[in-house]
Amino acid sequence: MNGYLKKLRLRHRRIDRLIDTSKAAGKQEEVKILKRIRLQLKDRIAQVQARGEPAVQ
Repeated sequence: MNGYLKKLRLRHRRIDRLIDTSKAAGKQEEVKILKRIRLQLKDRIAQVQARGEPAVQ
């Protein structure tokens, strides 16, 4: 499960960068979609951690 958690966190960081890029380019609709996806990932990360997975950074 550690590998799965790492993948989720990596994807979350990538989406953060995409959001920053999209903001700079003025793509507001894309930013909204990416933020929604990022929030879903954050929730999933919290679920995995709540099941007793150790925090892997």
